[in-house]
Amino acid sequence: MDVRDLQRSLLRVVHRARGIDVRHYEWREQSSLQHELLPAVTEALSDAINVFKQILEYYGSPPQDDVAGAASERAVASLNRGIDLAIEAGDGTQGITDLSFMARLELDREVEGLAKIKSSREAWIIISECGRACNRLITSAIAVENAICASEGLSRILTHLYQGELHRSLQVRRAYAVFRQTIVGGGPSTAENVRERLRGAVIGIAQLAGSDIYRDLRASDRKRIESLQSRLIEWLDGNQDGDAVAGLRLWQDVTNISELLLEVNKRAELREHDQAVAVMAYARLFHTDDAPTSIPPDLEIRLHSLFGRDEELDRLIADPGSHSIEEWRTPLERLLESLSPARQETDQSQRTEDPSPSSR
Repeated sequence: MDVRDLQRSLLRVVHRARGIDVRHYEWREQSSLQHELLPAVTEALSDAINVFKQILEYYGSPPQDDVAGAASERAVASLNRGIDLAIEAGDGTQGITDLSFMARLELDREVEGLAKIKSSREAWIIISECGRACNRLITSAIAVENAICASEGLSRILTHLYQGELHRSLQVRRAYAVFRQTIVGGGPSTAENVRERLRGAVIGIAQLAGSDIYRDLRASDRKRIESLQSRLIEWLDGNQDGDAVAGLRLWQDVTNISELLLEVNKRAELREHDQAVAVMAYARLFHTDDAPTSIPPDLEIRLHSLFGRDEELDRLIADPGSHSIEEWRTPLERLLESLSPARQETDQSQRTEDPSPSSR
């Protein structure tokens, strides 16, 4: 076996995972989840785990003793935010073995978690867990292949898959941002206008559900959205005279869910993309002797891909021609600071010490 065989093995396990359409099981009987979906995902994960073991054997023994302990700590930390693609990768062989070890450990945890799922769990929860496990497999394989190709001077064969995942994540983020802006962009609701605002929320949900991207949303997100839609319609149909107190509580749920959906920004491919765009934009706008007086057209296109990351940036992106270059400085600096590795490690440590519901 040589390095190209390892690369082909990574491609094989990724294609296997991508071939499992978890959405197909949303209309299937509950028994099919236990007898078809869970075994298929578990076998795909086990196959990938074996490939990561082969990579570790090819590049040397798995980390031992104190080295293994340190790698294990990094892997445990990564479980809460996913393997951070090439951002986490080191240089050369050490980067390959570290990433492979973390990927193997992470997928081992996924297998253990799927084995503990009871048949009585709601179908959407099982589907969501299986979808997440497949995504972990794919992003882990892409990260390891990136490290191998960087070390060996090979061309990446999974690049198009990464670009596809990134494109889909950008579309999902934009859809969520538009959804939030459409529904809660007018500010807080009041007892006098809550019925009108909730009716607008129903329309916003219908628009999102009818979009081409809706089928690509996570099962857990679609479950939240559809559950909220049912509650809104029930309230509107049953409160012709208006129950402002109950309506305002429901409006708070609308606001909370619209904010929760924007946690899509935690995806590794979006963090990597956003950091690259922000670094490039800040350099062109503020670190050159001939800084432009307006946003260049090519840069405007790149900045549009950040839509949904930051409310102030969204405001600038929506109408870049009416804002001065200096107005971009603070939101770009804030974005760069939030995406810095040091900030991410600090945030991760805080979540580990005092986990909040949104981080679990």
